[in-house]
Amino acid sequence: MKSAERESGRLAALHEYRLFDTPPQEELRAVVRIAAAVAGVPTATLNLIDEHRQVMLTTVGVEGRDCDRDDSMCAVRLGTGLPVNLPDASLDPAYRNNPWVTGERGLIRFYANAPLITPDGHVLGTLCVFDNEPHELSPEQARRLEDLAGVIVAFFERRRQTRVTAEFAAITEARKEWAEALLDGINVAVIALDTAFQVTIYNRAARESHPLDVDISAGPVNLAERFQLYEPDGRTLVPDDELPLMMALSGRGPVIAKEMVMRRPKSGVRVVRANAQALHDADGRIIGAVVALQDITAEATRKRLIEEARSRLAAANAELLRSNADLTNFAAAVSHDLIAPLAAVGGYLELLADEAGLPVEPATQEVDRMQNLIESLLSAATTGGARGSDPR
Repeated sequence: MKSAERESGRLAALHEYRLFDTPPQEELRAVVRIAAAVAGVPTATLNLIDEHRQVMLTTVGVEGRDCDRDDSMCAVRLGTGLPVNLPDASLDPAYRNNPWVTGERGLIRFYANAPLITPDGHVLGTLCVFDNEPHELSPEQARRLEDLAGVIVAFFERRRQTRVTAEFAAITEARKEWAEALLDGINVAVIALDTAFQVTIYNRAARESHPLDVDISAGPVNLAERFQLYEPDGRTLVPDDELPLMMALSGRGPVIAKEMVMRRPKSGVRVVRANAQALHDADGRIIGAVVALQDITAEATRKRLIEEARSRLAAANAELLRSNADLTNFAAAVSHDLIAPLAAVGGYLELLADEAGLPVEPATQEVDRMQNLIESLLSAATTGGARGSDPR
């Protein structure tokens, strides 16, 4: 990893702990006091190194003073992640010109530190001990100093975890409240159970659609009877193991668009469409199930009315066809009974004209007119019957 990327990750980790936001707690002061005692020196500090400065988070035996990062003794070998142990810093080329050694800021001679390394390997700063006199730090003392640095990082991590947990809980609670408000705002009953048949979701529409005296957590016993759930015929109780929620909970789901009838004391008979789905954990095991019940009573009523109207229309059309057929048959019979006598009358008139020489033309014209009238009526009746037989 490049040094710029490493430093960017280190700074991100440092700010994630939010150590500059609150004053150090007494536990940190106690650890720093123990560090001074372990080293056998009067002064110790807990230093954090950010982008531009060294911050003395807490100190023992010296007043805390922040300084530029370029002036920090702790920052000199920060990138190595290794502890430092200098009996006399004025003799080390990397430190002899530091303002904390030269007298500009201090006259430090003995200087030792243990880096504060996070579980991810980022160095936040150091736990350092120092004195104005040269001093020897034994290997055992150096190891104890590193142990104390680990205790400090563990304290930082514990505080970070506590904060993250609290923030997550707050976010989770906010999301839960938002989800509950959303579920309560819809007119679809939503019910969720875990595998112990304990209710985990029960929104407003569900509370309003189920009788108040029904215990929904009483277990899967006589569910259809307790909740008055019927097949679409409105008379046959749905078998408990065929209820959408139970099917999903037993792994036989998902159940899509199953229609049921619900009988309620106040709201009467309602038709609902149920959709149920099992809930799984990360390993795919069923941990519960959820069902959504949509009231489709109005839709079902519309469908029923449409079907009834279609049935009545089909019956009326059949009756019309029968009536038209009767009319056609009647017209044919009547026309035959009328035309035959007229034909006879016409024949007699012609005979009178031929034999007796009588003027019968006006009478024959009337006969012809009557025949045309009857034929027109027959044609109209036949045409009307044909139109009536068209199912369109």
